[in-house]
Amino acid sequence: MFKNEKFNIGIFSILVILQLLGVAAIWTQFQWSFFPIMFSIYLWMGLGTTLYLHRYLTHRGFEMPGWLKFIFALGSAIGLSGDPVTWVGDHRYHHLKSDTEEDIHSPRHGFPYAHMMWLIRKPPSFRERSLRYAADVRKISYCKVWENSMLYVLPHLALAALLFATLGLAGMLWCLYVPMLIVYNLTWAVNSICHMKQFGYRTFETSDESKNNFWVGLGAFGEGYHNNHHAKPRCAAHGLKWWEFDVTRYVIWTLEKLHLAWNVQWPTPVESETEDLTADEAGTMLITSADPNSI
Repeated sequence: MFKNEKFNIGIFSILVILQLLGVAAIWTQFQWSFFPIMFSIYLWMGLGTTLYLHRYLTHRGFEMPGWLKFIFALGSAIGLSGDPVTWVGDHRYHHLKSDTEEDIHSPRHGFPYAHMMWLIRKPPSFRERSLRYAADVRKISYCKVWENSMLYVLPHLALAALLFATLGLAGMLWCLYVPMLIVYNLTWAVNSICHMKQFGYRTFETSDESKNNFWVGLGAFGEGYHNNHHAKPRCAAHGLKWWEFDVTRYVIWTLEKLHLAWNVQWPTPVESETEDLTADEAGTMLITSADPNSI
């Protein structure tokens, strides 16, 4: 359905260049002094997507003060994760049409399309759809401003310039573009890998093909427990079992203890209770992300 849409060479070129900058870092000299900065930016960008754009802005799984919202929103802008209005509108529509012909990033259109190409062949009508499904987001001043792509890229360019001026080319590539490369592909993997029948396991019977995948969950700040999320979209926790490691959940929990988050939609005790698995069965799920009963 969507694979025949017009190819946007501009967006394609930008996405390829951004990822090539991350790959190019391996031809420069890595310094261990880069690592704390690199890891901090990775967390900032990642949580800007998972905590702010997804669990807060799209699903309103909790509330937090305005200044903290802006800090996380800035992290998503640093990583060029997509302007908040479009991001929220597209994702809300994904939940409405998940794994149907109208789901723009379902693997039923092919793995490459689900992973990245949907951003490049997006129908023009999807912009209007995003505006409709994210009308509440347009009321937030900086989200409205960031609909202008020329303004949206300014935080990213400012940080890139700062890193280049202080750490040189190698520091800029390792500290900014390597984390972007990782965050991009792990975020896209939630759309692709976590909706493929052959990968992962299902805890809930949902109307879509969503799967939980431990390895995507581990790298994508808990977003990989996607079947849990589709079953309980507003829940602030995606990892529900003791071994489903969910960084975003732990950050929200910490913010709540610091009185910086409230009205948190936590899972009920029944939803969070551990399954009756042996240690070997749990280990199988950790290693293979597959239901041990199906192996």
